[in-house]
Amino acid sequence: MKKSCRIYLVRHGQTDWNKEKVFRGLADRPLSDAGRAEALAVGEALQDEPVDFIYASPLKRARQTLEPLARWKHKRIRPAPGLIDIDYGEWSGRPEAAVQKAYPKLYKAWRQRPETVTFPHGESLAGVARRALVQLKDLAALHPGQTVVVASHRVVCKVIVLKLLGLPLAKFWDVKQDIACLNLFDYAPPRAIVLLLNDTCHLKALPSRITADF
Repeated sequence: MKKSCRIYLVRHGQTDWNKEKVFRGLADRPLSDAGRAEALAVGEALQDEPVDFIYASPLKRARQTLEPLARWKHKRIRPAPGLIDIDYGEWSGRPEAAVQKAYPKLYKAWRQRPETVTFPHGESLAGVARRALVQLKDLAALHPGQTVVVASHRVVCKVIVLKLLGLPLAKFWDVKQDIACLNLFDYAPPRAIVLLLNDTCHLKALPSRITADF
């Protein structure tokens, strides 16, 4: 019987663009002061877990989220390029209100039928799903019987959760992934057992948490 890989999937901590409701995508924004506090809380939540490997999206906000844990565990953070944020194309770097005004039909589709949207000069949820699942399967194949911590982004985390639960991408808005949340799976492709979903207990003591789905 194939051994499963235990995967902690972490959404990165807060950036200034989360607070300002600016679409991030491939823009390489660092964590804010609040995000760095959340990164410490993530590290504290996982410091007693038997972590074998740590991976992150190539973007600095994801890597920075796992830096405290990596220091405490004496591990290096390895790149997981397949888990980089969605490419919002022309929406990247623009506030939500400005996007809603400039692209009213596409924004409405994003809110009502997200699985149909390809961002101008950007990516679709289906494209994210393909690359993210390949990356996750590769990690499971590399680390059977081991525990891996991975940091990624809101859209990518949502898509992974949907795919591992066997749900369609049309359910994108039915899944919440709060900033700096924890998810936990025992993954032996094609089967995934969900042990934890959108856990934020480690963040309760922090002030000024953002809980909006952005």
